[in-house]
Amino acid sequence: MSDINNSGNENKAGSDGRISIDQAIRLAMELQKQSKLDQAEGIYGEVLSVFPEHPDALHFLGILHYQRGHTAKAIQIITRALDASPDYVDAHNNLGNIYMEQGRLEEAEACYRRTVELAPGHLGAGNNLGTVLRALGRLDEAEPVFRNALAMSSDFFPLHYNLGNLLYQQGRAAEAVDQFFQALVLDPEQAGSKVMLGIALMTVGRQEEAVVHFRQWLKEDPGNPEALHLLAACSGEAVPDRASDEYVKCLFDRFADSFEESLNQLAYQAPELVVGAMAKACIRPDGDLDILDAGCGTGLCGALLKPYARRLDGVDLSAGMLKRAAKTGNYDRLEEAELTAFISDRKDVYDVIVCADTLCYFGDLQKVLRGVAGALKPGGNFIFTVERKDEAAEGIAGSYLIKPQGRYAHSETYLRQVARLSGLEPRAVSYAVLRQEMGRPVNGLVVTLAPA
Repeated sequence: MSDINNSGNENKAGSDGRISIDQAIRLAMELQKQSKLDQAEGIYGEVLSVFPEHPDALHFLGILHYQRGHTAKAIQIITRALDASPDYVDAHNNLGNIYMEQGRLEEAEACYRRTVELAPGHLGAGNNLGTVLRALGRLDEAEPVFRNALAMSSDFFPLHYNLGNLLYQQGRAAEAVDQFFQALVLDPEQAGSKVMLGIALMTVGRQEEAVVHFRQWLKEDPGNPEALHLLAACSGEAVPDRASDEYVKCLFDRFADSFEESLNQLAYQAPELVVGAMAKACIRPDGDLDILDAGCGTGLCGALLKPYARRLDGVDLSAGMLKRAAKTGNYDRLEEAELTAFISDRKDVYDVIVCADTLCYFGDLQKVLRGVAGALKPGGNFIFTVERKDEAAEGIAGSYLIKPQGRYAHSETYLRQVARLSGLEPRAVSYAVLRQEMGRPVNGLVVTLAPA
């Protein structure tokens, strides 16, 4: 590039071809938006060679390093920008975003609070602060943050959507309906609002409205996998034996970046439950087992399984989830594939297969259990969780059902029957709370099966 004029003002480039600092930074930002990171980094480097503590150059260079996946370096450089300019609003907010994505919630909260202090009208920061407080489980603090931001402007759809999620989590589904509706009015293409509006309508007993809502979505977007699946769940018509691959991919790709924070809010217990079941089955963490994490998601089970594993494989349908799992470094192999097809292609491969909160997207379990029976080595174990169908309250007919949220629940009787039909023997079945939903426990089963 042309030489930089170190005057740092907004004057035109000189006749000698030099450009101002501000012009150089704007050029680098544009290149960064176009993913031309090497060129952008070179310009930021030239600016910093003239002004080593230039806040904008440091801030955007830090973001660039985060784009490259260099998180620690990104945090270090953006922190330098804030040392140089302590009231730099966007740097505080973006540093909070990085901390949030890394699960460093308390540090994210501090950044967002500082942003809001400096710029009370910053709706994005208000939304971010409410979101991190919700992720920390401090719902009573999060609600007024969302409402205060909405009082300044009611036209920012993420505020309505996130407040709706908070209200739904608290069991206030009727209030949540209003927020999801407002979010959808402001951004009619936002899939999350469409999904949650229909689910919330079903939760408050407005089934006909939910059915109309999902049918309208399908009219606007024929074949949309989320609308198709949730319409079946709400109407009870054409309910599939399991959620389609397309539905699962849409659902989890959309939530990949916020998945772990969302589960933290729900007191999610499934990974600990399956590893606890391994201990009860006298499986020791001696690092000598070939293990499959079936439906591994972002890799929440990986760190718990690693001490047991000689080889740890993971399989999932969501590319977004697998990308997060790869960053953990716990897996020897990760594969994007449908679970039943993946295990059906393997014979006597695994000592242990675990499946935490994945079979809730299957109704009929016979095909997947047959695949598991073939993939396990003699003496192996299949340990998994499912949501529990209350046989006393809901009857035994059908043995499993689809819930308004699109997940399936299974009865213990059905699990025992289908296991034996698939060549597996139930070794242990226990009741447990998998997580919280709408302020109430989600009851589940933790099951250990072995080849018969």
